[in-house]
Parts: sequence; C-alpha cells; structure tokens
Amino acid sequence: MVVVGDTERVFDSDGQAGVFVVNGSTRLAFAGGLAAMVGGLFWALKAACLMIARFQPPVVYEVAPVFFPIAVIGLYGSLDGNRSRLARSGLTSAGIAELCALVSVLGLFLGPAEWTPTGDTVTVLTPFITLSALGSILGLLLVGIVVRRTASLPGGWKNFPMSVAISIIPLIASSALMKDINERLFELPTLIIGLEWMVLGAVMVRRLPSFARTPASARPGRAPRPG
Repeated sequence: MVVVGDTERVFDSDGQAGVFVVNGSTRLAFAGGLAAMVGGLFWALKAACLMIARFQPPVVYEVAPVFFPIAVIGLYGSLDGNRSRLARSGLTSAGIAELCALVSVLGLFLGPAEWTPTGDTVTVLTPFITLSALGSILGLLLVGIVVRRTASLPGGWKNFPMSVAISIIPLIASSALMKDINERLFELPTLIIGLEWMVLGAVMVRRLPSFARTPASARPGRAPRPG
C-alpha cells in the first residue's frame, strides 16, 4: 500500500517490514508517467485507426499535446536533487509548451471554425500548436540529458528520454517518405512516437515508489515488538 504524502508500513513476501516514502517529487513523477502513457496512447490510437480502418477517432489526437509537457515536468520531478540549470531550462520549456497546448486545445474546441488549421493553412492557433510541440521536444531533450548524466532512470533506460526527443523530428519528417511507399504508412511515424511516449511513461511509473526496507523497530516513535 502507498499513502501519498506520508509513510505506510508494509511487508514484502519475506515478511520483512518496510516503508514507502511518497513525497511531492514522487507524486509529480508518477503523474508525469501517467500523462506520458495517456498522451502516447492517444497518438498511437489515432495512427492505428487511420492505418487499419482509415478512421480518425475524434478528440484524441487534438488533446494529446496537453499530456506531453506534463510528462516532461514529471520526468524533471524524478531527478530528485539533481536539478541543474539544464534541467530547469527543460522544465521552463515544458511549462511554456503546456500553456501553448492549453490555448490551442481551447481554441480548437471553443473558437470559431476558421481557427482550426487545415492542410497548409495558417491560423491564429498555428503558433501555439507549433510552440507546444517544439517546447515539449526541447524540454524532453534537456531533461533527458540530465536523466542520462544522473542515471535517474534504471539501467539503460537512463538514455531513453533523450533518445525519444532526438527521434521525434526525424520520424515526423519521414512521414512523406512513408506515404510515397504506401499511403497507410503515412501514420507509422506517429504510431512509433506514441509508443515511445507510452514506454517512457511505463518506465517512469514502474520506477516508483521506491521501497526503503526499514526495520519496524527503526521507525520513529515505534518501540520494538517483544520477542
């Protein structure tokens, strides 16, 4: 069991007592992991539906950009005390991206029809949509560099956030090439990007919470049980 913002005594399979410690950074990282999985799922769902059934589910693709900056902010939270200037720059970029994403989504659903970009048209929302995407990528890259340096994610996963950020623009650029091969493959890069975000979110969530195995007698205010 996990108690958010507190500690909870638990027992593992060996009967060893321990404590889950959940602080603000842990909650932030957990929320970021969930956001990455949801945003990635929305993109992957949109791409898969278009590739298989040539049908785009409503809403999911348009709202997905709201979740990606939250994922970057959560990744920043997983750094614990290793928050360098580079990481803070990534956090700022993600914060700006989130504001732009909120403006673009509200504009798409609440604004007039002429605000919605179609094809090569540029509307009042185009700068916000562009800044949301670029801000999320830049934020993920900067925070990902720090994650790699500090090994804030376990094992080889420490390289994954930076790798995702580096891969996004080439994947998007490859869409035209995919379309030349087969029209259905136009959405393949979007599917891959969505899956990458989902994997990143799963890694972030799986990492948390950390289990500190602490004898029950060592907890403050607890007397050892009599034998």
